[in-house]
Amino acid sequence: MEYFNKAMDTISLEDLKSLQNERLKNVVEKCYQNIPYYRELFDCNDINPKHIRSTDDLVNVPFTEKKDLRDYYPYGLLGISTEQIHRFAASSGTTGIPTLTGYTDKDWNETLRDQMGRIWKSFGIGDKDLVYQCYGYGLFLGGVCMEMAAKAVGATLFPAGPGRTMAAIQWLKDMKHTVICCTPTFLAYLTSEAGKNGIDPKKDWALRTGDFGGEVAAPSFRRKLEADLSPGFVYNETYGLSELGGACVAFSCPHSVKDNQLHVLGDHYFVEVINPETGERVGPGEEGELVFTTLTRESSPLIRWRTRDMSGFSSERYGCPCGREAHPLINYVTGRTDDVLKVRGTLVFPSQIEEILTRVHGVGEGWQIVIDQSPDALDTLLIMVEAYPDCWEKKEEKERIRAEISAHIQARVGIGALIEIKEPSSLPRFEGKAKRVLDRRKVDLTINEGRG
Repeated sequence: MEYFNKAMDTISLEDLKSLQNERLKNVVEKCYQNIPYYRELFDCNDINPKHIRSTDDLVNVPFTEKKDLRDYYPYGLLGISTEQIHRFAASSGTTGIPTLTGYTDKDWNETLRDQMGRIWKSFGIGDKDLVYQCYGYGLFLGGVCMEMAAKAVGATLFPAGPGRTMAAIQWLKDMKHTVICCTPTFLAYLTSEAGKNGIDPKKDWALRTGDFGGEVAAPSFRRKLEADLSPGFVYNETYGLSELGGACVAFSCPHSVKDNQLHVLGDHYFVEVINPETGERVGPGEEGELVFTTLTRESSPLIRWRTRDMSGFSSERYGCPCGREAHPLINYVTGRTDDVLKVRGTLVFPSQIEEILTRVHGVGEGWQIVIDQSPDALDTLLIMVEAYPDCWEKKEEKERIRAEISAHIQARVGIGALIEIKEPSSLPRFEGKAKRVLDRRKVDLTINEGRG
């Protein structure tokens, strides 16, 4: 197998742990000296940087969360002067003040290049590939991370950006792109629209792999995407957050992709999995919340950053046959702790619903969850799903779909749900992250507060 950075990709576990500890001590010292937030955090908890000698000692350090970044907005957590910043990035800010992340020239042109080059080399992308790039640009890191990846491995980039659906399905046919970068929802939308316009993605497109991320996708949904494309197409995934530097934190390899697992770049990030309620670390095979400490960032370093993303270490987190034996394996992200839905006292993850729907024959691409409140103040869970055209035309098929979904929801989630079968192509389609949940309880609460 080829590696972009063989020395670091195939480093031994003993050597990687030693490197992590050395880099951690440097990060902690710099954070304490240069970032008021961390100096105050350490001082208030009677922690001296000298107390943090290894990754085991991190359990003594409180977590950093998004509210902390916003409290020190805009420059409080840079750790360096703005004159040393090569460029900025920012989160979308859809749930509050955007969080700014700075990059020095080294962060951008050396560290990010190393990360993205190693990821795409793992995917087998190289100078023979033509890449259709759908992620956005500007302050959003999706598109520019793909740009850096293409530059690192010598691939040819077609920077279409988001949207332009009809142009995309034609370009993919005419230009024979071999790689696509987008959200899994958008690829599903592209394949659906291609079929409606007389284009067969299996025969007319030349895609062999892609870099997918930005939203949760159930394993069965991934396999369906693979089945809709050319034989041998492989769904590869990257994971990351704007606060951590972009889509450069974890990635699938030729072996882990089969099990929906991702390698964390252990020389750049130290990862923990915690119980989101207690904050205590959990072991391999247990689900919890991902927490990261950056080890190589000059600007905007983070210690014990709570991602709110739910995942967990693989039961065998080290020793992958791909050769990255020291870079730990985590499971695919199943949801977020702040996205979980509480319905009649039961916690429901949208990813659970998606997993069920993709396994029921006759369910189309579109689906949506609607949570409302009945007159007797009980929450109602409505799941709307599109049926395939041949199933939509048959009453018995629609009843079968409704019954199967209802039974699976009751068995998997533990509560009853109303199932509404919709006509094909009648539910919303999305060119970015899919908006699958409509919680009308929150809308009503906002209206009532406004009136008060």
